[in-house]
Amino acid sequence: MRQFLRELKRSMAEDRLQLLTAGFILLMLAVFPLVTGNRGYANITAVKHGFLLVCALGYFILLAVVLLGKIRRREMRFTLSGIWRKLSLTQKLLLLYGLICITSAIFSPYSQLVWSGGGRYEGLATTLVYIGIFMTVSSFGRFKPAHLYALLVPVLVNGVIALIQLAGGNPFWLYPPGYNYYDGNTAYSGEFLGTIGNSGLFSAFFCLAVPAFVVYFIHNNKNKKTYLFVAAALLSVYVMLSSKVAAGLVGLTAGVLVITPVLLRTKKARLIFGAIMLILLIICLLMLLDYNGPEAGLVYESSAILHGEAEDSFGSGRVLIWRETLDLIGERPLLGGGPDTLGRRLDLTFTNGSGGNIRETRVDNAHNDYLNIAANIGVPGLLVYLAALISCAIGWLRRYRDTAVLVCGAAVLCYSIQIVFSFSLCITAPLFWIFWGLLDSALAKKSRMTPGGTPGSKIKNAGNRAGILLRISLYIGISRVRGDDDRCDDIDDDTRKRYGKNG
Repeated sequence: MRQFLRELKRSMAEDRLQLLTAGFILLMLAVFPLVTGNRGYANITAVKHGFLLVCALGYFILLAVVLLGKIRRREMRFTLSGIWRKLSLTQKLLLLYGLICITSAIFSPYSQLVWSGGGRYEGLATTLVYIGIFMTVSSFGRFKPAHLYALLVPVLVNGVIALIQLAGGNPFWLYPPGYNYYDGNTAYSGEFLGTIGNSGLFSAFFCLAVPAFVVYFIHNNKNKKTYLFVAAALLSVYVMLSSKVAAGLVGLTAGVLVITPVLLRTKKARLIFGAIMLILLIICLLMLLDYNGPEAGLVYESSAILHGEAEDSFGSGRVLIWRETLDLIGERPLLGGGPDTLGRRLDLTFTNGSGGNIRETRVDNAHNDYLNIAANIGVPGLLVYLAALISCAIGWLRRYRDTAVLVCGAAVLCYSIQIVFSFSLCITAPLFWIFWGLLDSALAKKSRMTPGGTPGSKIKNAGNRAGILLRISLYIGISRVRGDDDRCDDIDDDTRKRYGKNG
């Protein structure tokens, strides 16, 4: 709490644009994940979507008021060409992505659905809000430890609630009366955990938080308060293992494999880690190729895929969904069907339950967000989106020693991997776009204009100082050889004056 208040007090002295952005980020990280409404899981998506819109639009309006005030007082000057030059590559790509989304909506055959979406609130309006969050956070946001301390609260709360639910309880009456977690997909459709809702999205939430917590702890393990992050990460992983959500576990595992070499400080350590992982991979492949166990479960499905025998039922039906989605992408490859219209185009239903509790669930997304984008927005839109992610990934690898870059990049990486088997929804997606914006902000930090100088002024001054110090050293060395101490003193005084002038 002290850390939070200290960071808030420090923010009060900063620019109002940064202060507004810091307040919005803290609100979204600390409060948004805990919002459920008074009907529990029955309308949790609508409640969170409404909360998102109120917070985001309120933030955008206040930001616009402050910007207009600065322009009126001539504290800021804007030209379209000047703004475009200052944008990062990722910002430019996402603006292009937004333009493609708008074009897709205009030419969609489902014009009545594209604005609000086909039931998941992921239409054009929400997509533009996501892009707006990224643009403003990356422009005016700065990563601070307070962001992680704010996120720590909902992570711990969700971990404890999930433990009670996995034990058969119904805290805060989130399930319908008389039901619990184990009635999922029998008495009611879906599986739900914590204050997030869908168990897959619950896992995605932890895929954002856990890598950020662990990486920040590694960089700040001398501070005893950071051990709270370790406790939260361990609780989160335990809950994920207990709920058996494969997408989240895959995201965390793959994230660890990518992030660990980055954290290792020497080339030798990286080579050793790579060799160990290669050996383990070969062993796993050999075991899967020679698998003779029960014909069910993840291990069996992996073995069958290696033998080229993928069935539609694999991955809880994901293989079938992906095949159908690929066919739809081929029908409208350039602009897709329009934002959040895949559910209207897919003709797939799954049945679950037994006896008198058989329920049918209609498939309304690809369960792979990248295929979802290609089907809804078109292949060019997907390529632009991937290019934006890759541009940040390259920057992350180049600047991985910066704590802010590494923390935000780790969160974005694990979320981006798990969503290969999941989907974007307003319950967790805003948090991803916030972390992505903070990552882009951290990557652009050194190229921003600094007070009293140009973006390259620090480098230029450092070069001047280095050159002067080199000349001082040379003159001292030459003078000692010649024994001319007076000459050395005269030169030292002169260079000291020049050093002060340049410093």
